[in-house]
Amino acid sequence: MSTRVVERRVSRSALSRPATFAGLVQTLDLWLERARTRRQLDALTDHELRDLGLDRGDALREAAKPFWRG
Repeated sequence: MSTRVVERRVSRSALSRPATFAGLVQTLDLWLERARTRRQLDALTDHELRDLGLDRGDALREAAKPFWRG
């Protein structure tokens, strides 16, 4: 029994621009959503944070993260 290695190369034309563009748009949407929700989290009162099971320190740590970090 022999082992056969199959190498598959992806040509540049196989990487469709719409798929690449769609991925970029999804990433940008995710980043914008993170930035928006972190701003909202930062604006909550201590009472609202307690309702969510968070404290001010949790909110500040999350709000301080850059938008590209999950």
